[in-house]
Amino acid sequence: MHAKAVRRPLAATLVTVLAAGALALGTSGAEADPIGSMEVTPHSGSDTQGMSLTTSAACPAPATNVIVGVKGQGFPAEGQVVVGNSPISAYAGAPSGGIVVPLTSTMRDYASTAGFDTLAGRYDFTLTCRGAFGPATYGEFTAPIWFTTNTAYQDTAPAAATTTALTASPATEVVEGKPVTLTATVAPAAATGTVQFRDNGQALGGPVTVTAGTATLTTSTLALGTHKLRAAFTPADPAYGASESVDLTYKVKIKPPAVVSAAKVTGTVKVASTVTCAVTFNGASSVAYSWLRDGTTISGATARTRKLTSADYKHKIACRAKGTNSTGSTTSTSPQVGPVAVGPALRNLVKPSISGTHRAGYKQTARPGSWSPSATSYTYQWLRDGRAISGATRSTYVATRSDRGHKLTVTVKAKRTAYSTGTATSAAVRIG
Repeated sequence: MHAKAVRRPLAATLVTVLAAGALALGTSGAEADPIGSMEVTPHSGSDTQGMSLTTSAACPAPATNVIVGVKGQGFPAEGQVVVGNSPISAYAGAPSGGIVVPLTSTMRDYASTAGFDTLAGRYDFTLTCRGAFGPATYGEFTAPIWFTTNTAYQDTAPAAATTTALTASPATEVVEGKPVTLTATVAPAAATGTVQFRDNGQALGGPVTVTAGTATLTTSTLALGTHKLRAAFTPADPAYGASESVDLTYKVKIKPPAVVSAAKVTGTVKVASTVTCAVTFNGASSVAYSWLRDGTTISGATARTRKLTSADYKHKIACRAKGTNSTGSTTSTSPQVGPVAVGPALRNLVKPSISGTHRAGYKQTARPGSWSPSATSYTYQWLRDGRAISGATRSTYVATRSDRGHKLTVTVKAKRTAYSTGTATSAAVRIG
């Protein structure tokens, strides 16, 4: 290869500097053409470790010397000499036909000389084939390294960083057994590979291929409780790095209560009878009840059972049950039953009685006694020796001469709306 500049005599002072191996990289003359690469040994290491550069081929004639510089963040723009101008013959040969050139110091030492502390990013070594004197050069070999931390380097380009974000739909919680769709978004979108979704650290299904920057998984198998979901991206192209999302806290709620057997009214549908709202829920932590009369909610009727009242008479009755748990509520309303039939006869608690002077010509007064439930009206029938006395239907009766020597009784009929009539007869009194 022909030199890019013509050799010129050098001043005595410059000869002295070159002989010392301290020629600056900025020596006058055109830059050399790249003619090959170099291998860095070791391929990775630390900032305080020695390194060697092995060229891919020999320097072309008439080169007799080499000089090595490095450029990168922190060093001067023109670079810094790391191997001074030295004879090629001073270095060992390589099987490739090239030469092995050890650096004279460590990268940490070079950084300190240049006045900086933090090694970061890419650094490029250039070995220039040249003569012992003059500015003429005959080609260059180059090799990059990358410091991935302040102390660690490698001779391969670090993978491009990626990010992975995880979202879910529904966003934060789902009902047990319902599907949830997990979406991992990988940036940059050009990064190809797979995403492994994880649930509390365990694989959730198999790896999912990333397409146009996203990977999705729909599952209905998440167990009841709180989950830590994560998406881990594995690149298919080594030019990209792996990445993981932050944990997504996700909750799977219990199913709302389910109706096992629908609400229905059981029991005798008549006044004074107790009816029950029969219903079965699955998964309910509590059940609330209400009762309806002709479709309208009855105020205060909130128990599972209800004693039918006179207000229900001739109306239709239904019940409604609402099962509730931490997720929600489910309601079941029974069919209407009825109309509600008349209740039982009023029950006599204290028998009727007759007061007054029990002699002919004196007024006899009937006392109706006590009834359950209490009566709202009464009718009376007076009897002589067990036979009804015609027209004697008031609460009072004046004994006649016909009653003398006979026994009088009074039969009371107790009445109340929606109940059958109750009947009771007093003890007999003899009229004198």
